[in-house]
Amino acid sequence: MKKFQLAFLLLLFAGSASAQFEDTKFVIGGAIGYNNDAFSSVSSIGVVPSFAKIIKSDALIGLSGGYYTSTAKNNDSNTKDTWENVRAGIYYQKFYGIAERVFFNWRALAGMSFGNQRSTFSTYDTRGYEFNLMPGLSWKVTENIMLQASLGEAGYSYQSQFSDSQSSSVDVKNSQFNIRFNNPQLGVTFLIK
Repeated sequence: MKKFQLAFLLLLFAGSASAQFEDTKFVIGGAIGYNNDAFSSVSSIGVVPSFAKIIKSDALIGLSGGYYTSTAKNNDSNTKDTWENVRAGIYYQKFYGIAERVFFNWRALAGMSFGNQRSTFSTYDTRGYEFNLMPGLSWKVTENIMLQASLGEAGYSYQSQFSDSQSSSVDVKNSQFNIRFNNPQLGVTFLIK
């Protein structure tokens, strides 16, 4: 029975991805991500535009940007922290046919980020880089429009946080691996022929 299930999955992923980008030259898209963590009182929203060139009928390589803003409130101490982050990177995305016009995909992204953190008492600037793997699902609604949804992400990031304020000078470096399922992204992509 296990061999049958494995063979079925292999056939499922080896499906009709070859027609995904037939006659398409470029892909322009954008996504919106939202997260509200009730336990830590952190909420965030992000906008992620992208532009890509088709390199195979089932793969593309492109540029991705992003603007994210997050807020954390602590009602006990009456404080509020706000983060603003700008990201840019390059990515590779590969598609596998699941059903007609429905695809599983994964995206590998390498990029850099610049941010600003403001709290009630201080302000910090951050710089960093990141590498992410993001699985997702795509639905080709028409020949020129595709809807996409991410299923989470796994990645590595490195950040350097610093402040040159007169009251205190801070220089902190942070490196971390993470796996997240609480920051979904929903997007639309336009296929340019």
